[in-house]
Amino acid sequence: MAGNPNKPISPEQKKYIRDLCEKKDLTNLDPSKKEFLADLSDENLDRLNGHQASNAIGALLALPKKPLDQTGEATKPAPEAKPREGYFFIVDPTNNEERFFRVNYGKEGTRWEGYVFLDVQASDYFYPIKDRTHREAVFAEIKKDEVKAMNEYGLRLGRCGVCNRTLTDRHSILRGIGPICAAKLGPTTEQLAMIDMIRKRKEGQ
Repeated sequence: MAGNPNKPISPEQKKYIRDLCEKKDLTNLDPSKKEFLADLSDENLDRLNGHQASNAIGALLALPKKPLDQTGEATKPAPEAKPREGYFFIVDPTNNEERFFRVNYGKEGTRWEGYVFLDVQASDYFYPIKDRTHREAVFAEIKKDEVKAMNEYGLRLGRCGVCNRTLTDRHSILRGIGPICAAKLGPTTEQLAMIDMIRKRKEGQ
C-alpha cells in the first residue's frame, strides 16, 4: 500500500535537510530551489510534505560537498586570537543583537586541525557563520571575557556553557556552568578585578 503523499514533513527530515544544506555545494542547484533553501526556518520547511521533503533530500545528496575555500565556515586564527571551545552568550558586535554562539575546533589529525568554527544558535539548531569579518568580530567580543560569556549562556538556557549538558545542580544553575567544567576554568575578568580591589583595600588598612 502506498504511503500518504500528504503526510507532513517530519522533524528528522527537517534536521537532515538543514545538515545537508550546511555540507553540500548549492551553487548549481535550480534557482527556485536554492531560494527556497535559503530559509531553513520551521515555518518555511513546513511548507513541504513528507514526499516533497524526501525528494529534496535526494536532490541534496546528489550534490557535491562544499570545498573549504567556498564555505568560508572555518578560520585559522593566530593563537592569541583563538577563543576557547564552548557556548557563549554575547551582544553581537555586528548588529547589537543578543545572541547565543558555539565555538568548536576541527579534530586533530584531520584537514580541519587548527581551524575554528563558529555557529549561531536558533532554538535547538546551530547555523554556521560564513562571513570571516563577522566571525572575527564575534571572536574578539568573546575574548573580552570568555568565562563570563559562558556563564551567561548557561544562566539563560539552563545548559552548561562549556559542554552544553543540562544543568541540574542548584549551584551550577546559578553559575551557568557544571561543577566538573567549572573546575577546569579560571575566574572571570570581573572576578579578578574584584579580587584585586579587595586586596588593595586590605593593603590600605
